[in-house]
Amino acid sequence: MPLFEMEATRPARVRVFLRAQLPFLLSVLFIAAMVALGHPDHLTSPILIAGVAVTFAASAASVLLPWEKWRPTWMLIIAVADMIAVAFLRADLTGTIPSVGMLAIFPVLWISYGFGRWAISVAIVGAAFITSFTFAYQGRVPGSVADWINVIVLPVLIVAVAFIVNIAADKLRRSGRRIAAAHDAESAALRLALDSEFLAGSILNSVHAAVIYYDADGALLVANRRAIEMSASMGLSLAAPPYFGDDVFEADRVTPIPREQQTIARALRGENIADHLEWVGPPDLQRAINIAAKRVHREDGVRIGTVVVAHDVTDLATAVDVREQFLKTVSHELRSPMTSIIGYLDLIGERLPDADRSGHAYLDIVLRNADSLMDRIGELVAATSDSVSVSSQHTDLTALVGDAIADVGDRAEARGMTIERVGEIVFSAPVDPWRMRQVVRELLTNAVKFGTPHTAITIGQVREGDICRISVTNTGPAIGRSDRRLVFDRFYRAPHAHQNAIQGFGIGLSLVKDVIASHHGRVIIDAPYAGATRFTIEVPSVVASA
Repeated sequence: MPLFEMEATRPARVRVFLRAQLPFLLSVLFIAAMVALGHPDHLTSPILIAGVAVTFAASAASVLLPWEKWRPTWMLIIAVADMIAVAFLRADLTGTIPSVGMLAIFPVLWISYGFGRWAISVAIVGAAFITSFTFAYQGRVPGSVADWINVIVLPVLIVAVAFIVNIAADKLRRSGRRIAAAHDAESAALRLALDSEFLAGSILNSVHAAVIYYDADGALLVANRRAIEMSASMGLSLAAPPYFGDDVFEADRVTPIPREQQTIARALRGENIADHLEWVGPPDLQRAINIAAKRVHREDGVRIGTVVVAHDVTDLATAVDVREQFLKTVSHELRSPMTSIIGYLDLIGERLPDADRSGHAYLDIVLRNADSLMDRIGELVAATSDSVSVSSQHTDLTALVGDAIADVGDRAEARGMTIERVGEIVFSAPVDPWRMRQVVRELLTNAVKFGTPHTAITIGQVREGDICRISVTNTGPAIGRSDRRLVFDRFYRAPHAHQNAIQGFGIGLSLVKDVIASHHGRVIIDAPYAGATRFTIEVPSVVASA
């Protein structure tokens, strides 16, 4: 269809009629009415009747024929028919209503606006036909300057109007295309934004964590379903201060946290928070919440808000608390009878005759196993402690390592393993001698338990600058990367230990980490060569400044 309506539908055809043809039809009817009032004698003129008839025929054709099924240029026939109708009306009424030729402006505007620039030639020919047809109808040729002016002026004016309208239409078409392209782009962007919003909402509501977002002014913008449920279950408000309120406690569930030091208040002040545990809510609704918070910035550094993520870890915290209480109870319940057992074994040893070598041998075995069991009970007691206290003093690490080797010598010998020392001989550092000996002994014990029988364990010591290093290397199953992240957790035991029924509680390495951390040091696991595992502890060789 022409530019009046690009849709190839019947309603679009009707709209073209209303916009392009109906104004021309009404104008012709107006002229006919004026003729009937002022010059009724012209109503019987065949040429006038023909002009009106052509107008009606073109109008009916424009609305009734299925132009949408054909090429849009075919509708140019209607405009041509209108120009023929104007020529007929002008030929009859030029003497009585000279302005009747202005009717040509309707088909000319239609042609100039609705079709391409090539159609201007049709408008020019049509205008020339309108002016020249009058002379043909009157049977004469222009004989004066006035006649020639009458022939030329209308086509010239029509051509000028046609060009102006066509240029305007071309600009309008380009503007329309740009607007349509911009609209499509905006629609696509809007669809993408809506899809992204829906996806973000779906993701936020699917995670098992409370996600809260505040804008730069601290106003709550987003709270996922989990956040709403969590706050409602504890009777809290996330939208306005004091947020959590007065029923907020530290991890010990006793120490209250002032409002200004609570997580959301701190986060909105600009603090980044990671893995902070709080007990929140009144006593009958109290929950353990692990919270992290971070400020959100644009690429240019402008802050746009704060994200707070909270996990309800009540079940986990309760389970850990139950475990700790169980360990404390069991370890203390076992320690008392074991102390009594060892005491009575000592009394038995004193009363056994020196000549009873078998009795003393059996008693030594019982005492050694009782001592081992007391060590395990001690480990359980240590596992229930949140921190390790140390009393540092200048200690000869060379002698300390020698004592630790002696402690595990029998175990190594039982498995056909040897312990070799390398590194510096004179070696000292400010450490807690009992705790450090416990650490080295635990590393050697692990090397014996997990090492390949009949291989060598190497223990090295070296000082580099202000750092003292002690390393224990054994040959045996490698510790995978995933296990390296877990071996220092309490009660964690690697799959190899389970598969080979290696005894232990999985406490030793956690104790190693805690003791070394208390000395402001660190523990490193690596593999110096294939089939080997090396644990290295690093502690300062000088007293750490306060």
